[in-house]
Amino acid sequence: MTARIGSISSMVNRIVLILLGAFFSAHSIAQMTDPGLPPNLPHNKALVLTGFAVNKPVQVLDIDDASQGFPKAIARRLMRERQVQVRTSPDLLSFDWQQDHPPVNLLQQLGQTYASRYIVSGEIRNAGTKIDTNLFGLTQKRTRAIELDVRIYDARTGQLLAQQEFSNTVAGNVSIGREHTFDGAAFNSTLYGKTISDMLDQVASLVSATVLAQH
Repeated sequence: MTARIGSISSMVNRIVLILLGAFFSAHSIAQMTDPGLPPNLPHNKALVLTGFAVNKPVQVLDIDDASQGFPKAIARRLMRERQVQVRTSPDLLSFDWQQDHPPVNLLQQLGQTYASRYIVSGEIRNAGTKIDTNLFGLTQKRTRAIELDVRIYDARTGQLLAQQEFSNTVAGNVSIGREHTFDGAAFNSTLYGKTISDMLDQVASLVSATVLAQH
């Protein structure tokens, strides 16, 4: 009787281990794909967005994690379109805070690591505030720029497929506040945050159109 109980217990343990293994295997696969994407989406439409370089970090101290916030916000927009597979990398596609043309082997390695044919990188070139005062210094006018440089590469060949600069200027209350989650409701309720959000829509459209145009 005792042997039979032990046999049953051993069998139950094996079943539990099999189920756990299946769960973690499925979870790992799910982590490498995007939720809600069509299962027949072509693999050659996969892309990875790297962290954005920041030309002058002191200019974005009031923005929550700008370097990672920009690419993640673009990724969310692309995922909503459900036309490309999207991944993000926390690393910058440069060896410093400036964006230069990366070597081909670096692009190929990144593409293999994230199983992506395309790599999207960017640089926040300017997010500075300018203060103008009148002749007697009684009034002030604040303006703040936002300038992005976005590049899209073919990871296999290292070819630069697209490069575009985006820029805009906002006047008035131009601060955001690090307490506001990047691209969140409070973030976008600010004048400067809404301007960034609109620009990210444009960037996402560029990325989508570039990738979908490739064969």
